[in-house]
Amino acid sequence: MAEYLFDGKKLKKRSGQKQGELDGNIIKAWNGEQVGEIDGSSIKDVNGKKVLEFDGKNIKDDKGKKIATIEELRKVVEGQAGIPLVAVWYFFVWK
Repeated sequence: MAEYLFDGKKLKKRSGQKQGELDGNIIKAWNGEQVGEIDGSSIKDVNGKKVLEFDGKNIKDDKGKKIATIEELRKVVEGQAGIPLVAVWYFFVWK
C-alpha cells in the first residue's frame, strides 16, 4: 500500500496530512509557497532551473540520468500516472 495519495491536485500522506498541491502548472507546498512548476515534459524548481524530465515511463534528472520509473514511483504514491504525479513526488517525497 502506497504511503502517499495524489488526487490530481493535492498530495497527502495516507494519514491525511497535506504535503503539497498543484495549482495549474505551479507546484505549491502545504503552506501555499511555490516550490516549482511543470513546463511541458520538464519540471523546474522555483528559480526556473530544470530539475527533472519525464518521458511517460522514465524519470530523469537534469543531466538525463534515469532516477526512477513511473512504476517504482507508484509504489510510494497512489494516483494517476503522469507528470503531475512525478512533480509532487519529486518535491515532497523524493527530495
